Amino acid sequence: MFNNLSNKALALHLFRISFGINYFFHGIVRIPHLDSFVDSMQNTMRDTPLPQFLVTQLAYGIPFAEIIVGLLLILNIKTRETLVITIALMNILVIGSSFAQKWDLVGLQATYIGFLFLLLYFTRDNNDSVEKIKI
Repeated sequence: MFNNLSNKALALHLFRISFGINYFFHGIVRIPHLDSFVDSMQNTMRDTPLPQFLVTQLAYGIPFAEIIVGLLLILNIKTRETLVITIALMNILVIGSSFAQKWDLVGLQATYIGFLFLLLYFTRDNNDSVEKIKI
């Protein structure tokens, strides 16, 4: 199955799948405790200039966005577009973390953005990935 792939292509597929699993399970584990997650986000952002209603709406949407992004990355569907959306999502989180002055989170989120950049950089413009996996 993987014999037809170059090492570069195989590495990119495994990197993409790993990130997909990461995002997918970030969302999955939050769903059963969604209200607690939203409460936590509201408490973190309470002393920031961000409107509470905006924080609440984003907090409810984040786990579902993570699940969708994760699935699309795992399945290699619309990978280029998914990576752009994921970078946008991460930048939204950076903005919130910056307002809350959670610099450790900003650093972690910047690391995610760096890895997403690499995935996007090495993904073909006209295909979902470098080389298709032939089963």
